[in-house]
Amino acid sequence: MRKTATSSVKTPVSAAAHKTRSLFVHAALYVAVLTLVWWALLPAIAQAYVDPSVMTYTIQALAAVVVALSAVLGVAFRRSRKVLFRLLKIDENANKIVEGAVHKVDIKGAEAANTQMKEILAAEAIRLKEQKEGTLKPKGRIGVAFLVSFFTVFTILVVAPLELVANSARDLSFNLNDVAGPVILAGLVITLILTAVLSLLRKRVFNVAVASVGAIGVASYIQAVFLNGGMPLADGHAVIWSDFTTQMIVSGIIWLAIIAAAVVFSLLRARQFRTSLLVTATGLIIVQAVGVASLWGPAVAAFTDVNTRESQQIYATRDGLFNVSSKKNVVVFVLDTTDTAFVQKLYDEYPETFAPLTGFTWYRNSVGSMIPTRYGIPSLLFGSRPQPGENFNDFVYNWAQSDQYLKDIQDAGYQAGLYTDQLNYSHYRDTAQKYSINYHEPRGRGIDNQLDVLGALCILYKTALCRDMSWVFKPHFWYYTEDLNMRMRKPANLDEVDLSSQPYTEDDLKYYQELQHYGLSIDDSAGQKGSFRFIHLIGSHPPYILDRNVERTEDPSKQNVDEQTMGAYRIVAQYIAELKRLGVYENTSFIVTADHGNWYSTERDIQTPSAPVIMYKPAGQTAEEAAQPMQVSDAPVWHYDILAQTLKDMGADQQMLSNYTTPLDESYEGEARPRYYIETLSDGRRDTFVREFVVNGDANDMKNWSLTGNEWSVEPWHD
Repeated sequence: MRKTATSSVKTPVSAAAHKTRSLFVHAALYVAVLTLVWWALLPAIAQAYVDPSVMTYTIQALAAVVVALSAVLGVAFRRSRKVLFRLLKIDENANKIVEGAVHKVDIKGAEAANTQMKEILAAEAIRLKEQKEGTLKPKGRIGVAFLVSFFTVFTILVVAPLELVANSARDLSFNLNDVAGPVILAGLVITLILTAVLSLLRKRVFNVAVASVGAIGVASYIQAVFLNGGMPLADGHAVIWSDFTTQMIVSGIIWLAIIAAAVVFSLLRARQFRTSLLVTATGLIIVQAVGVASLWGPAVAAFTDVNTRESQQIYATRDGLFNVSSKKNVVVFVLDTTDTAFVQKLYDEYPETFAPLTGFTWYRNSVGSMIPTRYGIPSLLFGSRPQPGENFNDFVYNWAQSDQYLKDIQDAGYQAGLYTDQLNYSHYRDTAQKYSINYHEPRGRGIDNQLDVLGALCILYKTALCRDMSWVFKPHFWYYTEDLNMRMRKPANLDEVDLSSQPYTEDDLKYYQELQHYGLSIDDSAGQKGSFRFIHLIGSHPPYILDRNVERTEDPSKQNVDEQTMGAYRIVAQYIAELKRLGVYENTSFIVTADHGNWYSTERDIQTPSAPVIMYKPAGQTAEEAAQPMQVSDAPVWHYDILAQTLKDMGADQQMLSNYTTPLDESYEGEARPRYYIETLSDGRRDTFVREFVVNGDANDMKNWSLTGNEWSVEPWHD
């Protein structure tokens, strides 16, 4: 007997047409239901801003819901179709090839059938063995290897770098559009290389290798979404990793469990595990792709708004950085985080550090304004302070509208250069452009091809691994935010670029090298009465990477606040030497200060004084006066006195000065003068509160500090 393949019972044309109509009606009803479901799920327009770092994951979560619902609805579609066919008595196998009738065969035919059956059984035995081991043919291995490699590379080396750049746009010199091309292209190349390597493996070795790669991708995704809570800020401060032992243990166990489970299942249930891995990888690729695409949302919105688009092209450049006036100069060096306590130690142990600061007076009883840098720098340029009951976020967003100080400088006939990247925020840029010579669109030689592609990929991969790897490995990939700016930019040939094309960032080594190369030069082309230069440097801010000679050091014994602070003062000394070379030192008013004193992220009130250094040299000194060693005064001074002093040195009258605090040189020792300082409390991720202290007496004694009761809550920032 033998079987033949024949067609099933013929179906009349009318029955086929009936089946087609039924399929069409079912599909139409399904689309209608699906449309109603998605319509119901559409969110209402949010009337609030969302933190970009959270927004990406929110969109990914929504995308995951969409993928899951699509799978559920797909199953519902197939089952509802079967029910419909059963109710309408439609044969799904109509016109399909099915098993035919049984026929009698002769002996010769039986022998042939037996031989054929043996071959079939042997082939089936091989197939079952390969199926159990999960063996794939070359094309199958390539397909599986590519999808799994693409998923893991996409998760770690594409999604993470792009999200980091997009969410840190305010602090970086390059934006999402600059790095997207190289990151995506490099990710594709790495995917192809990894695919080729995996495809060369066979059988169980291939299964284990693919499972391991896929497990790393899954574990990285879980790490980024669920296990990174409490990560410290990359602000340069040393991280006490022993404080994160619990996180290291928990994430380490989860990683090991994921990888071990993947390897075991790839050996015991190869086909089933591979199918699950491919489905998971595909779903997470879709989810993350939606999240990455959303990163361009703000950029698209900005591009459609002409004013926003033009404003985003304005930032701090190095234009005029090394120019001074032959008439009169007012110079303010802001050495980040340089505390009076740091300076006192150097003054006692390394007094030669301050030998070049002739004609200066060091006011060591000083009180700052606000902390950290994002509040300290605007305080020195806008001057105003939050009032009791005022919304603090609104105060900051509108801070630049208090532009009286910059306007007074302009009215005094002084050309201002504001060299800090802290005014690159959207709510400051327009004011900075209005009152300075260096906030503008980049222009001139060197504007193109500033991105160091290889350097950018290396530092971005480091930051990606820091984010996506288990806590155990994070110390090995830790970085400082400014590392990105330093590594992503090509070294410029100083003779082949215009400073108007180069962005200004706080990079002390770069500044010192340029100062040595260019020196200072006289520029009176603007026809002003003089020049005002506000120059913000890293100063004493960690990480400590420079020594006293302003050279990068890998020697741990030199990586400390003393060495780096001495290096910062060496830069100041070089600037002073240039002023003396040009013969304008005596006619220069010079202030050395900090944006704030020593600071660390804390959830509680500060327990030690935080006093920014304040040193001052007046203009109009005789050569003999300008040559005198630095003097020390304990007169009570305040950060805001710097604004009054600079305007006084520009020739401001008493009516103008009445809007400000007391100039530095009008404070005297023994004066009873309350000064106010606003601290910032943080949960380690963002600012939560700012509180006001009043200081009566010596600011270096915490006993003279007390809270006033004024405090302001800080909401998440949207720019």
